[in-house]
Amino acid sequence: MIIPIRCYSCGKPIAQLWEEFIKRVEKGEDRKKVMDELGLERYCCRTQFMGHVELIDDIAPFKKF
Repeated sequence: MIIPIRCYSCGKPIAQLWEEFIKRVEKGEDRKKVMDELGLERYCCRTQFMGHVELIDDIAPFKKF
């Protein structure tokens, strides 16, 4: 739903990099190159970015009970 503030495995702060990553990928840059330049070297942090699906817009209209 929302990118986690820290990587689940290593604890590195990653949330501040998400918007920059999305902007650059949407412009057509290679994901690997962008992650390298943002400093995401560990595979655990990279999987957070590669596997993330933005669902907040789909879930937001629904209310809790």
